[in-house]
Amino acid sequence: MAVHGQAGPERHPSRILVLKRVQRLAQALTLGLAVVACEPGPAEAPAAGQPGRALGQEEAGQLDRELREVVEAFDLVGLAVILLAGGEVVYEGYAGEAVVETGRALGPESVVRIASISKTVTALALMQLQEQGAVELDADVSRYLGWELRNPAHPDAPVTLRMLLGHTSGIRDGEGYGAFTRAMVERRLPLRELFAAGGAFASDDMFAAHPPGAFFSYSNAAWGVIASVVEAVSGERFDRYTRNHILDPLGMTASFNPADLPAADYAALYRHRDDAWSAQVDLYLDEAPVDRAWEGYVPGTNGLLYAPQGGLRLTSPALARLALALMHGGALDGGVLDGGAREGGVLGGSGRGGVRIVEAATLDQMKAPHWSYDGSNGDTWDDFWMAYGLGLHLVTNREGKDVIFPDRTMFGHAGIAYGLLSDMYVDAETGSGVIFITNGSAQDYTYADASAFYEVEAAVFHRLFPVLQELEARRGATPRDVTPPDAATRDAATPGGEDR
Repeated sequence: MAVHGQAGPERHPSRILVLKRVQRLAQALTLGLAVVACEPGPAEAPAAGQPGRALGQEEAGQLDRELREVVEAFDLVGLAVILLAGGEVVYEGYAGEAVVETGRALGPESVVRIASISKTVTALALMQLQEQGAVELDADVSRYLGWELRNPAHPDAPVTLRMLLGHTSGIRDGEGYGAFTRAMVERRLPLRELFAAGGAFASDDMFAAHPPGAFFSYSNAAWGVIASVVEAVSGERFDRYTRNHILDPLGMTASFNPADLPAADYAALYRHRDDAWSAQVDLYLDEAPVDRAWEGYVPGTNGLLYAPQGGLRLTSPALARLALALMHGGALDGGVLDGGAREGGVLGGSGRGGVRIVEAATLDQMKAPHWSYDGSNGDTWDDFWMAYGLGLHLVTNREGKDVIFPDRTMFGHAGIAYGLLSDMYVDAETGSGVIFITNGSAQDYTYADASAFYEVEAAVFHRLFPVLQELEARRGATPRDVTPPDAATRDAATPGGEDR
């Protein structure tokens, strides 16, 4: 049996709590969270609990217990949490299951479809080509596609790569987008057919009424255009380009091609329907994932094949490695590499040298606000998107809106699709960051009272924040007297579209 997919509308899981599921989780959690709480080093990780350096065993145990409470309170399938402080990983914890049907536990080896955090990797791929002078961000994207891309309402206004990276191109996830993604593999469709005026997939809701560049409208379809440009300019298929130039150099267990990773390591993504868990993506019980590209596929034909908007599969430690590279200006040094304190974990070292995937100045371009909300110039999804760079969500920390830790701004990305909820955010100034992944909840995802993040995310942030403050105080940072965000809910619907 295999359940897999690349695109589809996000829907709420059921709010029904299931007693049997709670009992099963409680049994699994008696074994405790798999935890690392130590200071990484160039070759091996020192013992946990060094004064002023990282979490001690007692502190880590308390955090374990608090995260178990989150799993039980929100009836999650599984939960992975990683905390960064002082520019390094200081905590790595897992709970619950990767696969409900077999009871396999979620752990550092579990491969997860990470949803819209994928967009940051896609953006990095394009920015590498910009560094090489192969593309210009403000040029008409049609130059690289080999066909003209236009908003029918504004036929004389070019769409640029900068607009695409910053969600101001005017492209939307209309009805035609969903129909196209469902048909493109079987019918071997080129991406240009999605945007062909009067074509089979043309729909009035594929473009905004505003001219290109004038309005922020979060789009997944636009990232198929970006990936097509990466392919056309580099001559490499998108999944191979990102592995060759980003994922493998960073030492990440990750790929946009599901067939590249072992079927036995996948964590399925779940929604809860009719009193039962229903796998939506990546359940491989007796089959393996297959490559989506057809024989004779020419790079540049259809960048949506490998879901650049949300289809990156990776492990939690791999995501931490990406976060560290972003934190450190586009480079990952040899001191924070796989194979250290715990087998498969992110901490420790393997003797591999450092690597740079983009120049610091390029990452500064990505982090600079391309768009900031002024009250009327974009769709914020209930105050979640308040500022956006180039493939990076910029957390402005406005009270009651986009708050993670209430004393700092951060950058990174979030994701939501097929029941998964994910976050990867860092603050380069303080060297702090957080990774959050759950592969399903029996409850609806509802917004927190003091934040536009969801209640379950805010609950984890709430528990991590005082730990982070204590670690920073030990390291000599100025203590911050800030009350952690409240995790109370307010009723709200999940924003539309496949991935947040």
